[in-house]
Order: sequence, then structure tokens, then C-alpha cells
Amino acid sequence: MGLGADAGAGGVDVLIITALREEYEAARAAGSAGYAGHPGVAAWEEHESESLLPFLVGTYVLADGRSMTVALARPTRMGATATAPVVSTLVERLRPRCLAMCGVCAGNPAHAALGDVVVAELAYAYDEGKRTEDGFEGDHRQIPAPEGWLRAAQDLGTSDLPSFGEASPHEARIWLMERLYAGEDPRRHPARSRFLSQASWTDQIQSLQADGLVTRDGAALSLTDAGYALIEQLVYDDLDGPRELPFAVVVGPMASGNVVVKDGLTWSRLKQWGVRSVAGLEMESAVIAQVAHRLGLSDWVVAKGVMDHADPRKDDRYKQFAARSSAEVLFKLLGRRLASPQVVAESAALSRIRSVYVLGGVTGETTYPDYEQSQLAHVCEQLGQAVAKAGAELVVCSPFPDSADLHAVIGYVQSGAGRIVHLHSPRHPEVAERQTEMLAMLGSGHDTEIKNWYYPGPEDDDSREQAWLLCQIQAMEEADVVIAVGGRVSKTANTVLHLAEARRKPIVPFGFLGGASRRAYQRRDWAAVYPALEHRRLMERDAVPDAMKIADQLVTARLRTPHNYRWPPRRVFISRARPDAAFAQALETYLSGAGITALVGEKELRPDRMVNPTIEDAVLSADLFVVLWSRSYALSRFCYDEIELALRRHAVGEIQLWIINLDGSDIVPPQARALPQALARTPHALVALVRELLEHAEPARTVPGGE
Repeated sequence: MGLGADAGAGGVDVLIITALREEYEAARAAGSAGYAGHPGVAAWEEHESESLLPFLVGTYVLADGRSMTVALARPTRMGATATAPVVSTLVERLRPRCLAMCGVCAGNPAHAALGDVVVAELAYAYDEGKRTEDGFEGDHRQIPAPEGWLRAAQDLGTSDLPSFGEASPHEARIWLMERLYAGEDPRRHPARSRFLSQASWTDQIQSLQADGLVTRDGAALSLTDAGYALIEQLVYDDLDGPRELPFAVVVGPMASGNVVVKDGLTWSRLKQWGVRSVAGLEMESAVIAQVAHRLGLSDWVVAKGVMDHADPRKDDRYKQFAARSSAEVLFKLLGRRLASPQVVAESAALSRIRSVYVLGGVTGETTYPDYEQSQLAHVCEQLGQAVAKAGAELVVCSPFPDSADLHAVIGYVQSGAGRIVHLHSPRHPEVAERQTEMLAMLGSGHDTEIKNWYYPGPEDDDSREQAWLLCQIQAMEEADVVIAVGGRVSKTANTVLHLAEARRKPIVPFGFLGGASRRAYQRRDWAAVYPALEHRRLMERDAVPDAMKIADQLVTARLRTPHNYRWPPRRVFISRARPDAAFAQALETYLSGAGITALVGEKELRPDRMVNPTIEDAVLSADLFVVLWSRSYALSRFCYDEIELALRRHAVGEIQLWIINLDGSDIVPPQARALPQALARTPHALVALVRELLEHAEPARTVPGGE
């Protein structure tokens, strides 16, 4: 189904049910946050919010462009009685391919540690049966999970999930003391190898003995009074539980009942009642399995995080972590089993760049000058295709065959994906003749628009070069990025590249043909300015098809935070126009999931204050100001007031400012035009860009000629 699924008319890839509101919010946040480069859900849409069964729908996107349509809902109470009608109704209504559930459960201490995620191998209601004077006689209807889902769960790694974290030596020390405090044997604990290796086991015990926290009598290890006091204090002060754990996925039977259990005896009873290896105990998985079975769904999966062991020590300390980790595991499983190929056209125009100026030409510096023009033609046609497929507009000047410009235009138009070619040239009969020849060669069977921008022609032959230089400077000013291939050092390309550097314009100089482009490559300290870029590829012909990926890296790097701003930001003001609310909502959801306060103008308004001072206070309190620029933004006086205030603060170094262009429209405020900007045409692209900026920000380096 992918992006084409219409939840309103029925049809989603997966329906996710949670039993509790906390589980619902954890699933929503995990879907929005994505993981390991997968964008996740850019924006959740509310459906039937005024009805008895409201639900959310979002498109979960993976890094490779595959996607799945996800619906998310919950009952108002936990338990089978409340869950069953919600699940049955929404399955009939939405017709999902897969029915899924995430949340929290009790875990069998013999098989699962606190924080582990249990994926149901089978599900059943353990309290179905007959109770007599001799005891309980079970009459279970066990429903096995689909084989493919079990294999996927057994093979699922957790190390790339946001809630996973390797245990530090200090955390391993506390873990060992907690096991002793709980009366458990740490040697036989299911998580022992994740916290302590054979070597570190001995080291930790000796360290704890030296600190007077444990005592050892042969094979018996126990806490001292000081050890008890310390671990009691640590547990008491751990209000919200862990943020990260080296948690694992445990595949095993899951038993559902109608009561919350904390007696510590139920595990042995479940074994007596017929299922020896129950891994998880909760209240709703049997409903999920039954509905899927009765309504003919071939795919169902339940993943629940272990928050306690159903014993007298049961508390909510691990509840948040368990809800979060189970949602992350579920989305990873769903992505592996359900995600479908995304429509290529949807992902084609996700470059962060509006327009690219291509310049250069033959150099006379190659080993075989007679073949140089054919080499230039080949690589520049590849370059034009790359620009077109990235959804960017092409800016060129020269229609002559020894220039990079002409061949880039040919590749751009012939790709079938080209949008607009901006041709900057002087008024001159020879130029007009060449343009006519170029248009005739391109033909009329394409959808690319050719826009001519004319400039004063040379008054005589001596001023011809000046006329071309004027056109090239204007073309450079209009484009977001300059990509250079070759170009004679003695001609205007060399001057334009120097000017582009002075204007802090991102430049991608391919140096394999030599000339002005190679000189531009050689005079930059790439390792210092762009440490993450494989800059040596710029000397390779094979890198040309990846020119737009390289350009995206340069544009993104220009937005990254300088060293003198607070980082990461704690409060982000999102400045947007009303028609762009979906973009702002997607960004707000992501930031909230990352623990960052998002401020959106109209949401900050109060009934006891006027609009302007309220917005001003919000902007003044922010560390980062994000402009979601669009044509609608340019028409809004409220947006203009917000960006004007932010520009003033940015000019004196009080706030970091990002301009993200949503539709490729021109930036209007003069102060903002010179600032770095990036293009994000979809909410998914916006969230992916901001996630990259936040996760990979580096302190700015002061480098001569650097961005």
C-alpha cells in the first residue's frame, strides 16, 4: 500500500494498538523519531477525533525510500474487555495487512530482564478454564504467531535503536549490586553477559569488596550494610528509570489474564497449567491474536517491554523505558516485514538545493587534449542528469560546445526529470545563433522550461570577456551551489570561482580535468572545513553522478551550529505560515521526542497578553530560530515580524538561525538572503534535515576561505 493508502476510505499497512495512554504516546514518539537514519513518521494525522474511536495515521518511511502506512489507536482502559471492541471495530474499518501491539508486560525472571522486549511466540488467555475444589483446570486456546515474524524477531538486533546503550563499568557495578539486593543470583541472570564478562566479573567483585560494599563467603556473595544502604538510596532516587539499557529481544509464549499480578507465584502456576516457558504476562495479547485469527489476518505481532517480574517488588520504575523500547522494536520489525517500495517520483526531488550553477569547460591540461572535449561532454551530461533527478533547477551561461554549460543542459533535458534551465547570456548575434542551434538540438519533446536572462552585449571584441563575466557573476549570485568542471585558468571561470569563495557560496569543484576547477579544489583545506566529506572523490570522474549528494553535504554543513551558541538547543522557535502547519507539526513532534521544547507562534498566545509581546518573549527565550520559508511565509506580516526580530538577535550572536525553504521560493528580507538555507519539500525531508543537523553538529572552525 505504501504512500497510496487512504485511511479514510479503509486500508492501512498496520494497525498498532496500545492499552495505556503512556504506551500510546511512546509508540507515537518512536514512530516520529525513527532510528539509525530511518526518517520515521513525519506527521501523524488525526482521524475521527470526535468519535468514540479516534485514531492516528502516519506514513513511516525508511532510509531506502520504502514506506508503510501506520494507524495507531488505544482503548480508554487496559484489559481484554476494553481492548476487544476497539480492535475488532478498527480492523473492520481500516482493513490492515497486519495487527500489532506494543506496550509493557511482566517478564519471567528466568528468561527476561527488566527492559527486555518480549515478542509473542504464541498468545493465549491463561485464566480460561474451570475452577473446582481441587484447583484450576486450564482450557487454553493458544494461537501461534506467524513463522516469518518469529524468525525476524529472533534475528532482530537492538544496538541501533535509540533506547539501547552499552553498560559502562559503573552501570555494571550498580547492576550487580541490584541483583544481590533483589536476592537474585547474578551469575544465572539472563542479562549477565550484557553487563559483565568473565574478566570484568572478577574485577567488579574485587572492587566492591575493596569498597566494603559486598562480602564473599565461598560461593556466597552478599551486600554489606553499606552496600544495602547505597543501593537503596540509588533505587529511591531513580525516579524516571533508565534512558538506555543493553536490552534484548526475547521470543516466547505470552499469557494474558484479567488481573494485575504481583504475587511472584504465577510463573510456577503457568507452568503447572500447561505452558512451561511463558516469557511475558499481561492482559491483551490474546485479544490481538484472537481478532487476527477470527478475521483472517495473516500477520499479527505483539511486542511488550518488561517493566516488572509480577512479584511483590513490582513498581513503575522501568515502565517508561519498557513502553519506549517495545515501540522501537515493533517499528523495526514492521519495517523489515511490511515496508513497500516508495514511488520513485516522490523521492526524486528531495535534494536540499533549489538551483545549481554549472560552469567550466576544456582546460588544455589533460594528457590527451584531442579527447578532452568528448570527456567534458560525457561527464557534464551525467552532471546535468544528476541535477535534474535531484529536483534542482539548472543555471548556465554558455551555449558553446567547449563549455560545461551546454552539455549539462543536454543531460538535464534528456533525463526527462528536468524542471527549469536558467540561461544567463549577453545579447549578441553569435550567442543568439548558438542558442537557436541548442534549442533545435534539444527538440520540443520535453517538459523542461528554458528561461532566458539577457544582459548587455559587448560593445566591441575587446569587451567580450567582460560581458560574459557579468552574466556569470549574476548566474553565480542566483544559484544556491556552484559545480565546476575544468575551465581554463586564463578565462573567466577562474575569476568566478574566486568570487564564489569570497561570497561564501558552496562550491563542488571537480578537478580531474585540471584547470580552474582543480585550482579551486587545491586551495581549500577540505579536511578542516568539511571533515565528514570524502573530498578526494572530487578528483575522480566516477564521482560526478553523486555531485548532488556532495552538494547536499556542503549545504547542510553551512547550517550547522557555530561554537558560540548553546548546543544542543533547549528551546526552538518554529516560525511558519498557517498553510505550512503540517511541516511545523512534523518538526514539533520530532523535537518533542528528542527532549527539546518547541515554540510555535500561535500556540504561545495567552488570553491576558497582546500578541506581539507574547511572540517576542517566545523568540527571546529560544536558542534556535527555524524559519520554514515559503511563498505563504513571504505574504504574512506576522511571519515577517518574527523573522525580523530573529535576524536582529542573530546579527549580534544571541540566537542560531536556520532558514529551511519549503517550496523553492525566493527569500525576501535582504538580511536573510545572504544566510545559508536548505530545501525541504516534504515534512519527511524537513525532519530528516533537522535530525541530521542536531545529531551531527560540529563546532565551527575558523579557516581562511571557509564557510
